[in-house]
Parts: sequence; structure tokens; C-alpha cells
Amino acid sequence: MYRIFPSPKQCTFHQTMLSAISYGSVTTAPEIADSCRAAGFDPSLLLAAAFPGGFSPEGIALTAEYISCTPEGFQISITPSGIRIACSDGAGFFYALNVLVQLSTQTHGTLPCAEITDEPALSVRGIMLDIGRDKIPSMKTLKGLIDLFSSMRINHLQLYMEGFSFDYEDFHYLFTNETPVTAAEFRELSLYAKAHFIDLVPNQNVLGHMEKWLEKPQFRGLAECEDGYIFENLFWRPPMTLDVRDGRSFELAETLLGTLMEASVSSFINVNMDEPFELGMGKNKETAGKEGRLNLYFQYVEKLHDYCTSHGKKMLMWGDEILHHPDCVSRFPKDATLLDWIYEGDAHFEDHARLMQKTGLNYCLCPGTSSWGSLTGRSDNMAKNIRDAASCAVRYGGRGIITTDWGDLGHWQYLSVSYPGFAYTAACSWSGPESDSDLTAWFCNRFIYESPTENAFQTAWDLGNYYHLEQAPLYNTTLAFAVMSSKYTFESIEEFDAKMERLLTLSANIARTNSIPPREPAIRIDFAAIKEYLDRVEAEISDVSLTCADAGLIRAEMAGGLRMVRHGLHLYYTMTVLRDDPQAFSREMAILFDDLDEILKNHYALWTARNRNGGFQRSTAHMNHLLFFYRKMQKENGLPSQ
Repeated sequence: MYRIFPSPKQCTFHQTMLSAISYGSVTTAPEIADSCRAAGFDPSLLLAAAFPGGFSPEGIALTAEYISCTPEGFQISITPSGIRIACSDGAGFFYALNVLVQLSTQTHGTLPCAEITDEPALSVRGIMLDIGRDKIPSMKTLKGLIDLFSSMRINHLQLYMEGFSFDYEDFHYLFTNETPVTAAEFRELSLYAKAHFIDLVPNQNVLGHMEKWLEKPQFRGLAECEDGYIFENLFWRPPMTLDVRDGRSFELAETLLGTLMEASVSSFINVNMDEPFELGMGKNKETAGKEGRLNLYFQYVEKLHDYCTSHGKKMLMWGDEILHHPDCVSRFPKDATLLDWIYEGDAHFEDHARLMQKTGLNYCLCPGTSSWGSLTGRSDNMAKNIRDAASCAVRYGGRGIITTDWGDLGHWQYLSVSYPGFAYTAACSWSGPESDSDLTAWFCNRFIYESPTENAFQTAWDLGNYYHLEQAPLYNTTLAFAVMSSKYTFESIEEFDAKMERLLTLSANIARTNSIPPREPAIRIDFAAIKEYLDRVEAEISDVSLTCADAGLIRAEMAGGLRMVRHGLHLYYTMTVLRDDPQAFSREMAILFDDLDEILKNHYALWTARNRNGGFQRSTAHMNHLLFFYRKMQKENGLPSQ
């Protein structure tokens, strides 16, 4: 039987087939035509994709009628006398045409007679891509993602920005080695997205996560804690949060947001406001003690809200500060949208969703692709996390879900790691949380990987599921990544032990904060079992069937991610099992050094295939500490270093 992704609400196929090689007359209701024109959407490309013979006077007649229905919803009737599409806007027409494209590819140019009715479960179906942590995609990559997202009925996209990921001309002289998105490029992307019925919402952090600005002498005086701070009594961090009572901080925020707004056609803007860890700890400690830390926070929120409103924009921001203090929720502006994030499948959105519904807030729930901090993803966690977000948004009146794709600690993971998460987002936000996983796999195999034997999705899924065999009670990361990462660098075995203890402590804190049942703080990895699993996945990658335009690149990304996983586990094995055998330990340090050097060479080739150069050196700096450690250990154990 024929398949449609996302799964439609109602669908009946008939036995009769329509020879749909060509299309003929196209009659579009004025309301639909006006909506398409306003978006900049030209139906001819989708018509050509659905009808391989193109236009012919004798071709199938197509009519687009206006009806009053849910925005973006549509009805399709395919009969021997022609094709009728009924919808209320250009987006519904766009999605209906994409259904014809999907059906046409399954029937080699013919079409089955059918009656289809569909509408979205959620009005916001979004993706947030991190371009603020080192990796900024090329324009070709970004436009390709917009093409992909629109085919899946994603209608909301954000490019998360911190540091100099957007080209603010006034400050270019401070960031000369960066390759940011320019204002002209952002406007071009905004219009391109709009023509695909995607709202490209500008996004710029203007409170926490400001470390790349605050490390510059010109801005260091705007920090709440100019000398940095101790995070959760575990380690020192550089200044990250602005002094909200310094007028110059707000002037900087105005400059950043205002410049970005000018390049945007969206009516929304995300100011973020998450994780202001130092707020009230430094320059404003006395004020926070008298007036309350949250009062400092809300005063800044209200100023930003007024600024965005004065520019005709509706504000979005993260809810981690507000939702941890439910008695303050009523102070949040009613016309703004709160974004609530949780990234663990064993944690749940329900309590916060209930609270936001009860208080009448506009909100979206934000799960994750589970790609970051993992090298190859965490497949099962991702699916569980996204389904929970969609379920709670549907049940408790959320506007939608916006799945995040972060790039913490160097953004090492490759783009294709996130493809399953993007598809799950589309399926669950359009069809609801009970959407068919097999259908999602089918779509990915057919339209993303173009896998003739339909084995590519399973290969990607298996690659992302190796983390189960690590048997490590870690959250928001995997053992292989965590061991390699620059979070808690080490120069000795003793410091390595301290790193692992801190990672387990952090994960226990995450579990406690998110009401996840506690796990024993110990790693029980079975090295033989995980090697067997990775060997099997490596064989799957060798045999994977791919015919898409970037087939070679996807295969190389899979292999590159797997090699980094092996490296992280090899390091962990050496540090835990071979630590008391100086000769074996030193030998493995030499092997690890050569392996990581080769990984970095390959990583550069894969990075530049989809992304701009700027940020690469900063990203790999998160790995260089390992190279220094490997050399040091060889020297201390009597083996000559390279």
C-alpha cells in the first residue's frame, strides 16, 4: 500500500490508477493564490516533481479550492476526472502538492485515486540549529535543510546565535577569524524559508552564554563576575553573564537584537535568557540580597520585552529561570512565548506543561535530537524525549515543539547524526505522539538517504544506540564523548579519576533536578560486548545502501563518528584497565596519539564539506588537550614521543 509522511488523519486509496505523467490546467482560488504569492511560493517546481512529464494541454486538471479549515490543513481528491485540493492557505496547498510528489515517486509517475484529509496536531513544528558554538553551516547546507524541513512539514526554524555567529559590522574588528552569517545571507535565508512556509525566527542570546563577548577587553566590564565564578562548587568558569543593571549591557543587547531584526522577515525573535548562572553573585550581590535575584532577572526581561514590542516583534525566551519558581510565572509577559527544555527521555515535560496551561502562558516544549555530547546520537533517548514533548504539548495546550540540535564543547557531531531526530520531530508534531516509527524510517530511507534496500535508517539508528552498552549513568552525554571532551581536562591518572567523579556528580544532579530515578554512580562497561556491537555497526556502514546526492558524505560521517566513539572508549579502557601496566599504557598512548591525529585530519574534511571554516580551530582545541596528554604519558613512561 502507498505511504504518506507524516501520516494523514484520514486516507482512502482506491483500485483505480491515474496515468499522471503530465498535468494540464491549474485553477487556483484567489485566496490560495494570494497566500502563495505573499510567501513567494511558486507551485511549478512541485508540480514538475509530481508529474515527470511536466505540463501538457491534455494532462490532468488540478484545482485548488478555498475552504474554511484548520490553517495548513488540506483535502485531496484524486479521481479520473482530475485532482481537487481544498485548503485555506498557501501552506495547505504546498503540503498537498508534496503529498502528490510522495505518491508519484512510489508509482513511477502514475497516481492512485484517493481521498485524503489532513491537518497538523500542533501549530508550531520547529527545529533550532546551534550555529553559535563553533560550527556555522554554509548557505548551501542551510538551504538544503530548509528544503528537507519543508518536505516534512516543519514550519519553524531558529539558528541559535551566541558569540560572533552573525556578522555585526560594528564589532567585526574584534572577531576577524570568524566566518559569520551576514545580514544579506540571513535575509536571503528568511525569504527562502518563507517561500517554503517556514518561519526563520531570529535568535540571539543577550544575557547568559555571553562568554565570547565578555572575553574581549572591550566588554569585560559588562560581566556580572569579571573574574569568573565557581560552577556548582565543581570548577571555575569564565564570565558568562551580563551585569543587568549596567546600562551598557542593555545597549549591547539592543545593538545585537536590532541588527538581527533588520535582516529578518519574521514577526518573532528569541532572546534566550537561559542559564544566567552568575546573576546576583557578583556586582549585584547586594541588590539581589535586598530585592531578590529573580527581581533583577524580571527587570531585564521586561526591558527586553518592551524593546522587542516597540519593533513589532513577539518575544520568545527560555523558561528555565521562571519555571523553577512557579510563584513568579504570572509576571511573564502574556504575549510572549516561553520555551521549556528537557533533553532526557526519562524526564518528563508534564509538570511544567500543566503549570503553563494553568497560568495561560503561550509556550512551546523543546526536546532535543540527542546528537550533541554523543558523537553519533542517542537514538532511543531522542525518540522518547520528542514523543513526550509532543504528547504534553497536545494534551496541555502548547503551541508546539521546537527540537534543539546543540553543539556543546566543540560541536563534534556531524549533521547526518541529527536526521532521525528531525524526522521524528516532523512526525510527532504533525501527526501526534503516536505517529508510526516505521513510517518515519520509510520516509528517511526513501527521501533523505534514498536507500534502495531501505537499510540506511536502521544503520543510523544502531550507530546512535551504542550508548546503551556503555552502562554509564551519564545524562546529556555519552561516555565516549565525555572522556574525550574538554570538560575537566586531565594531566594524570589521578586527575582523570577526578574528572570521572565530577561527571558522575553532574549527572546525578541532572537526574535529581529532572526527577529521574537515581542510578548507582558507577560505570559497568562490558568492553567485549561493546566492541562486538561496534564491529557489527561498522559492517552495517560498509553495506549501507545510499544513492542521495551526499551519499558518500553521509557514509563518511557515519564512519567518522564511529571512529571517534572507538577512540573515546579506547582511551577509557587504557585509563582504567591498563593503568597499572606502564609498558602497555605507554604503548596505547602512542597508538591513541596517532589515531587522534588522523581523526582530526578526517574531521577537517568532513567539517568543510558542509560548514564554514571559522570555528574549526576553536572546536578542535577541545581535543588538543588529549594530544598533549598522550605525549606527556609516553614521556613519563619511557617511550619516546613523536
